[in-house]
Amino acid sequence: MRKFLSLLLAVALVVSIFSGCSGGGSSASGTEESGGGMAGGAATDSITIAIYQDIKTLDPHNSGMTIDKVVYQNVFDCLLNQYEGEYEKVLVDDYSMSEDGTEYTFNLKKGVKFHNGEELKASDVVFSMERAKTSTNLASYTACIDTVTATDDYTVVFKLTEPYVPFLMSVASFVPIMNEKATTESENVNYNPVGTGPYKFVEYATGQDVKLTRFDEWHGGSAPIKDVTFTVLTDTNASLMAVESGDVDMTYSIPSIAVSSVEENKDLGIQLIPTIGSCYIAYNIEKAPFDDVNFRLALAYATNRQEIIDVAMDGMAESTDVLWTEEWAGDSDVYRCKPYDVEKAKEYLAKSNYNGETITYVAGSDEYKKIGVVLQEQYKAVGINMEVEQLETNTWVSDMMNGNYDITFTGMSFDLDVDLWKNALHSSAIGGYNFSRLNNAEVDAAFDKGTAILDEAERAKNYEVIEKVLYEDAILIPVYFKVSPCVYNANLKVNRTYPLGFAKVADLEWTA
Repeated sequence: MRKFLSLLLAVALVVSIFSGCSGGGSSASGTEESGGGMAGGAATDSITIAIYQDIKTLDPHNSGMTIDKVVYQNVFDCLLNQYEGEYEKVLVDDYSMSEDGTEYTFNLKKGVKFHNGEELKASDVVFSMERAKTSTNLASYTACIDTVTATDDYTVVFKLTEPYVPFLMSVASFVPIMNEKATTESENVNYNPVGTGPYKFVEYATGQDVKLTRFDEWHGGSAPIKDVTFTVLTDTNASLMAVESGDVDMTYSIPSIAVSSVEENKDLGIQLIPTIGSCYIAYNIEKAPFDDVNFRLALAYATNRQEIIDVAMDGMAESTDVLWTEEWAGDSDVYRCKPYDVEKAKEYLAKSNYNGETITYVAGSDEYKKIGVVLQEQYKAVGINMEVEQLETNTWVSDMMNGNYDITFTGMSFDLDVDLWKNALHSSAIGGYNFSRLNNAEVDAAFDKGTAILDEAERAKNYEVIEKVLYEDAILIPVYFKVSPCVYNANLKVNRTYPLGFAKVADLEWTA
């Protein structure tokens, strides 16, 4: 289904051969150097990476923002790391699962150091998991845990309330391990992160940048690059100009229309990263006229996905009429969102309770505003009046969570298991990332039951009811899967990227 993404990636890899470079940049320490990634032919020991918005927090248990993770994933480790469908041992020597799937035992590596010099102990893992169970972002992932116990300094035993199929994905590979002492004694956990990762925190300047430096006692060895600055550049054109001039060494945000010119620039490399970022139109189904299924179906039929991608995204996205595909464990692939059909849209609009009032589309970014402008014209063509407003990102997120909006565009990135979508669709997520405010007993029951079903076919059949409700009742409108443009100095080698659309700094290195 996702051949488009594979083709984009293949093309990008062909044109991103690491070639010569020109241009300078600034180091993480703030001292100016004669070159950016490469100065005078010799690799520098620093990198500056542009991020498209300011971080909200570096507390990994209480952030749901992708951009926060882009930074804190370099500071913290999880027990395991999931990469290309495999689970890599990070903080453990080995692990095992009981036959009935209700108990997991992890044997920790010895000698792993936190950034404050303390050795990782089983008690830190217990602390982290217990904290995650009460966190704003991870409670739903860790609700399966009945008890987590340190049987000695290097052994942790998880006992689950019932079998939880995505456990290795959504707990062992997803919950960052924090230092108990540093966390409990910190006056500001949000901006004083202490982990076991390859980089340790240096400083954060609100709205400007986050600085990290290499942790030389990292259990994984020495990361290739020493100092890292994540600098905030919210404007995609400014971000592109910065990487072209060498003021930054890497960016994940450029105008989509600029991809072809970047591909032709021998001083830059580019990878178009296929992501699990599922992007869709959301609306508050508790408010009129969105509480009327006929009005929602009118919106669904009036939405021209390809035009959105062509006009607002300059073609750099993959059209979809589902939130998840066969890549997600538990996908049934039975129901799909309604196709673009203007006459059908008018038919359902005539049956709805809509009386010509103006609905308000709110955007949390420039990109989403562009999408809103396209939708405004599409909906106008069938008789729906919509105005478009843009909000500051954090205000926008807060309004979505509180249901203080009409209609918006958003994206969610959940790992490859349908169960994880409960964080955006289960009634317990109202007030969180359930922006649609869906409260459906059948959907809740399917999520609650599906996590313990070990048979793949039976599990997919169970989740089928969710897909039926979503698309037959037009609870939301899937539009595209995001493609992340990773653009960088051509002398920077990118060894790995992840489905969120980003790389970890330890997987980057300068080449001669």
